[in-house]
Amino acid sequence: MIRLSKRIQRVAPSPTLAITARAKAMKAEGIDIISFGAGEPDFDTPEEICEAAKTAIDEGKTRYTPASGLAELRTAVADDYRRRNREVEADEVIITVGGKQALFNATQVLFDAGEKVLIPAPFWVSYPAQLHLAGAEPVILSTTREGDYKLQPSVLRGALEKEEIRGLILCSPSNPTGSTYSAEELQDLAAVLADFPDVVVMYDAMYDRLYFDAEVAPDLVAVAPELDGRVLTFNGFSKTYSMTGWRLGYAIGPREVIKAMGTLQSQSTSNATSFVQYGALEALRLDDAILAERRAAFQRRRDLIVDALRSIDGVRCPMPSGAFYVFPDFSEFIDPAKSEEEGYFADDLRLTEFLLVDAKVAVVPGSAFGAPGGLRLSYAMEDEQIREGVQRIKDALEKFRG
Repeated sequence: MIRLSKRIQRVAPSPTLAITARAKAMKAEGIDIISFGAGEPDFDTPEEICEAAKTAIDEGKTRYTPASGLAELRTAVADDYRRRNREVEADEVIITVGGKQALFNATQVLFDAGEKVLIPAPFWVSYPAQLHLAGAEPVILSTTREGDYKLQPSVLRGALEKEEIRGLILCSPSNPTGSTYSAEELQDLAAVLADFPDVVVMYDAMYDRLYFDAEVAPDLVAVAPELDGRVLTFNGFSKTYSMTGWRLGYAIGPREVIKAMGTLQSQSTSNATSFVQYGALEALRLDDAILAERRAAFQRRRDLIVDALRSIDGVRCPMPSGAFYVFPDFSEFIDPAKSEEEGYFADDLRLTEFLLVDAKVAVVPGSAFGAPGGLRLSYAMEDEQIREGVQRIKDALEKFRG
C-alpha cells in the first residue's frame, strides 16, 4: 500500500465544496433541495468577457504565456489599483490559476516550518489548510458577533506580544461573514502592526467590489501606505465578474515576493489559461454599470435574507456589508449537554445534517470556519428561493422544538 505524506494527512477536504456536492447529489436523486452553500454568484459571466475569450481563441492566442501572466494583464491590474489611489507597478503583480493559487503560492514562499501565522475566526476554510501544507502553524484569534466578527486591535496586540508571529491573514469583505473593515478600522490595525515590523500581512480582498457602502471596499495599503512593503493583496475575477469556473486570480506585493511566487508557479502550473487572461483584460474594461446592477441585486437579497433569518426565534443575524454571505448565530439551538428530545443539537454539524434531511436545505456549519454555532448561508440565488429556504429552516426548527 502506498504511504501518503504526513503533510497531506493534516489537510481535510473543503467542507464548503463537500456540502455543495452532497446537495447536488440529492437534487440529482430528485429531492427538492435549496442550497445556501454555493460560494459563487448565480449570474452568468458578462457577454463581453466571453466574447473576448472566444476572439482570443479564434485569433490563435492559445499558446503559453509567461508563467506570471500576460504583461498587458499585469499592467491592467496595476492600472486598476492606481485608480484606487494605490501605486502599483506591473512587476508587483502575478496572475494565477484562481485566487486560491495566489494564496497557496504566497504561503509556500513566505513561511517556513513551525512559523506561526494569525488567522481571525471565522475564517475561509483554506487558510489553515494552506498553512499546514507550508509547514506553518495557524494561530486562531477569536472575534465576536457583537464586534461584527472583526479582529480588534487589542486582540491583535495581545497575540503579537504573546509569542513570535510571522504573519497575519485578513479577509475583507469576509468569507464567511460578509463583514468589512472600514478605513478607520484598518488604520487602527496598522497602528498595532507598526510595532511589529517583521510580521507580513496577507490581505484577501476577493470580494472588494461586492461592497454595499461604496463601489469598492477600503484597501489596506491605500489607507495605511506605511505597510506597503509587507502586505500581499489577493484578488481575482471569480466573484466580481462571475468567472468562478474560469479560474483566474492575482496577487499584488513586493517585487521579491512576487518574483518568488512566479518561480514557484513556473515549476507547478506554469501560466494561467491564455485565452482566459484575454477575457480578464476585457473584464477590467467592463462598464461599471454592469457591476453596480449586480451589486444592487446582492444588496436587495442581503436585506431579504437577514430579515427572514431574524424572524426565527433564537437566531441572531448581523447585517453584512459585503460579499454574498450571512453568518447567523444558531447557538441557541446547540447544547452538547442536552438531548434532541429537549430541543438541542449536540453541535452545528448535527444541526446542518438535520436541516439537510428534514428541511431539505443545505447550509455550511460554522465549525468549518472556526466559529462553531454559526451557519454560513450564501444568498447568491433568486429572491423566492431565499424566502422558501429560510421558511423551511424556520418551520423545521419550530417543529423540532414542538
